[in-house]
Amino acid sequence: MKRSFFLAGGFALTLFFAACGDDGSSSNNVDQETDGSSSSVEDSTEVSSSSAAEYKDPTWPEGARAATLSDLKKYYLVKIKDETFHLGTGLKQGLFSLWAIDEVESGVKMALLLVTSDFKDGIIKMGSSNSDVMIVDEKLASNKILKDISKADKPMEISFIVDKDVLKYRVDKGEFVEAEVEQLKVNQSLVTDAGNLDKKRLDCKVSGNDTVQVYSFYNGRYVLEKVVGKDTVSWSAGYVDTFRGYTTFVTKFTSATSFAVMLKQITASMDSIYGESKCTKSSFNYSGVDAASLKGEWVAFDEKANMDWSLNLKASMGYELEADDKKSEWKDGTWDVYGDVLLLKVEKLLNASERKCPSSIKGNVSGASEKGFTYNHSDKCTPALPKTWKVPVFEE
Repeated sequence: MKRSFFLAGGFALTLFFAACGDDGSSSNNVDQETDGSSSSVEDSTEVSSSSAAEYKDPTWPEGARAATLSDLKKYYLVKIKDETFHLGTGLKQGLFSLWAIDEVESGVKMALLLVTSDFKDGIIKMGSSNSDVMIVDEKLASNKILKDISKADKPMEISFIVDKDVLKYRVDKGEFVEAEVEQLKVNQSLVTDAGNLDKKRLDCKVSGNDTVQVYSFYNGRYVLEKVVGKDTVSWSAGYVDTFRGYTTFVTKFTSATSFAVMLKQITASMDSIYGESKCTKSSFNYSGVDAASLKGEWVAFDEKANMDWSLNLKASMGYELEADDKKSEWKDGTWDVYGDVLLLKVEKLLNASERKCPSSIKGNVSGASEKGFTYNHSDKCTPALPKTWKVPVFEE
């Protein structure tokens, strides 16, 4: 899904795709969702810390190996089409950033490309399926490069290798050059390490209205709930990281029908978001659920409706949900787990034009074992999926 955004200046920058969906983050408590029609989805990205070091490319120097995430520093300077860009690796949890920055007397002009990538074989692929570009100043020559990258059907690749203990990179099939580390001074007034957000919840009162945005953070992922009074009216979830003093949010799941990318500057004390809201910080614990333990087929039986259900959470991070052999319900899309929150994005839906169902479902997983799990979700579609799932039993 292609998304292009144009930035305005200011400390807190919120950017929206299409008809701008509402923000909202998830907590350990599962809240009601806003109904929305189903939308197309992108594949979820899983990050491998080892990045298949055994991979070999015949065009590499003799003895070189694919770089792994552990080989990377936080920032590098890289050249693409004779322009120098700032590459951020952040938490190394699947979100990378590519910045074009031009400091002038009137301020800083910049453009930003955000990329979700698993860094498989030491490669960051950038293209229309996984890249979001944000433009501040259209006159910068480097902006066109970032736009072209974000629109490309054939992804541009930045490959990293370790050659004689030296980290090198190349763009597509160009020559390898040594990767130049960029060092940035820590801005002590801001959150600059997204790792410090883990297991934190921020209740942020939006200036000028009665809306509270509740952010919950799960090791490089976030859930955001928009609360009015006692009601959660919408939510979103996705990747979070910090680059150059900006906390960056990329939506992958949402109860609305559109997706948001946001840049915000959170104070180091986490008591406010610059130019936007005052926040109250609290800590919470969650029992992280390994996505691998949920992969496979699960079944449920609704006694009241006399309805058999099947949920197949595939290794590819796609899923298929059906009831009564697809006669009563059928959905498919992508899934992921943030901490103990299971998220299902709806890509296709049985009789979609005849009923209103959320475009994503979220809920907390508990009691997960090889025998089954409980999914305390807030699905308001009819029929709503069950909450207790078990392994299938086969006839002998």
